[in-house]
Amino acid sequence: MWLRQQGFEWLLVAVLFQQCAAQINLTYPSNTPAGAMYVEDNFFGISFEMQVINTIIGNTPTTIPTPIQAYLGNIRNRTNNPLRLRVGGNSMDSSYYIPTQTTMISGIVDNVNYAPIDFGPVLIDTVAQLGNSIGGAVWDVGLSLININSSLDTVQLALYAHNVLGNSLDSYQLGNEPDLYLPSGKRPGQANYTVQNLIDDYANVLGQMHSIANLSGAPMAGPEICCDWDLNTVLTNGFLGAFKNFLKYVTVQKYPLNNCPGLPPPPTTLDYFVNHYNVIGLGSVWLNGVQTAQQAGVNVSMTEFSSAACGGIAGVSNTFGATLWTIDYVLQLATLGYASAYIHTREAGITYNLFDPPAAGVDPNSAGWTTGPPYHALLVVAEALHKLTSPIMSVIDLLLISPNNTLAGYALYPAPNATSPRRPPTRFVLFNYAGSGTAEFYFTPNYTGINPSAGDRAVSVPAGNITVKYLLASELTSNFNISWAGQVVNGGGVLTGQPTNTTFTNCDGSGGSSCTITVPGPGLALVYLDGEQDALIATQNVSSATGLAGNATPSDPSGILFPAGSTKSLESRVAVAWTVVALTSIAYLILVS
Repeated sequence: MWLRQQGFEWLLVAVLFQQCAAQINLTYPSNTPAGAMYVEDNFFGISFEMQVINTIIGNTPTTIPTPIQAYLGNIRNRTNNPLRLRVGGNSMDSSYYIPTQTTMISGIVDNVNYAPIDFGPVLIDTVAQLGNSIGGAVWDVGLSLININSSLDTVQLALYAHNVLGNSLDSYQLGNEPDLYLPSGKRPGQANYTVQNLIDDYANVLGQMHSIANLSGAPMAGPEICCDWDLNTVLTNGFLGAFKNFLKYVTVQKYPLNNCPGLPPPPTTLDYFVNHYNVIGLGSVWLNGVQTAQQAGVNVSMTEFSSAACGGIAGVSNTFGATLWTIDYVLQLATLGYASAYIHTREAGITYNLFDPPAAGVDPNSAGWTTGPPYHALLVVAEALHKLTSPIMSVIDLLLISPNNTLAGYALYPAPNATSPRRPPTRFVLFNYAGSGTAEFYFTPNYTGINPSAGDRAVSVPAGNITVKYLLASELTSNFNISWAGQVVNGGGVLTGQPTNTTFTNCDGSGGSSCTITVPGPGLALVYLDGEQDALIATQNVSSATGLAGNATPSDPSGILFPAGSTKSLESRVAVAWTVVALTSIAYLILVS
């Protein structure tokens, strides 16, 4: 107790934790907790801002750049299910669909105020072909609720999307951020815009859609709120009652910070994003509404998010720290029962982007693209949720306690099968947000209930050997040379270098013995308890070479999908010097006493 009261000693403890190995006892439910909710391996998708989507995916179905096929194909290769993609945003809500327009987009693009532009059927043609080229995608298509007086064209867009996308159409998202219609000037001359106004507008467009036979069973989504309204209030004040029978998803958006004009500037440090308990707090914002929707039998989707609204924050959104936060936040949403989550990406130069095309005048098929740090989150989450023998996984936050909340962990459980209604975890995802040092996560494995005949444990992997993949960068503020399992994504969207896994032995749990997994700071470890990473490695090698799934064969005019050589992967940072471990243990005891 005396040490607790002395500032100098506290400082010493803090320094020791920064420079030494923090030790955490990883306790977890031995089998799937009762009442756990499950998600599919394509839980994490991408949202494209409509107004500028042509700068990313091209202007026609025949001019889709090879790199974007590679970027998306990398993710698709890691899932059993089609990749989730969304085209929408404020610009989709404010713009006009012109059925006779022969170009994808026309008009002056305004990335601040989203002044209306016109777009034509070629947009749907191109997104359909993009999905085909990567081996499968399901699309959420935004429909305008702002332009209520032009709803006939909105209905025509819905019909065209239905006819072209077919089973690849996941939902229609009617409206975008209606809780901001009044303050953003989207309802001029109107004194107020209430939940009842939203219900009336939504019913108006939905009624017109239902008048067309092919749209009578249209998969709808809403209310798509973000900011000024409470989800539970919207749902219980009439929205859910009016549309429950038509909604495939209740939809929301949430950015933790914003960098929008006219508002106080956001923090310019990573402090908020490297604290796991901030992730828990953010995930709980809509929790009452999420539970209300679930009780009504309607799935909930986070259709748009990133680190900061209105383009992100330089030095924050485009960093490795924000990448770790993105993975943490997505897994947190999975623990709460969301059905899907979409990270947003916009025009080149936006700091939170997943990828940026080359400058104007440079061939978009060249390897001149820029990979944004948050892109790597999609690879990690897809692999974490993917299991060959289980279509769905349950995600549980282990609620670890650590100094400054810089450590976090999730356990992932496969779906029940005929022999095991409640099964042990087959994955851990472990976070170390600290800027330096190493974290040691120690646990006792539980293989009870794992069924080799069902493919739960690869025959080639000896029991007791656990394979780990690391997501690493040199520091939290890094925005390049981020490696996933030893591979780096180049400017053509291609994973270069050979995949590198780390094997920890003597992890069979015999006699109650524990296993220790080390995670460098900053970094993340995906821990495979079932040996399935060996079964996936072939897929990942295909991804490294082609960036595509299945039998998809893209055009490759520049040859970037099949590079003549490979670039050097990051030097391994797993072999960290182990020093003053005893002092670290003492420091930990002081903190928890």
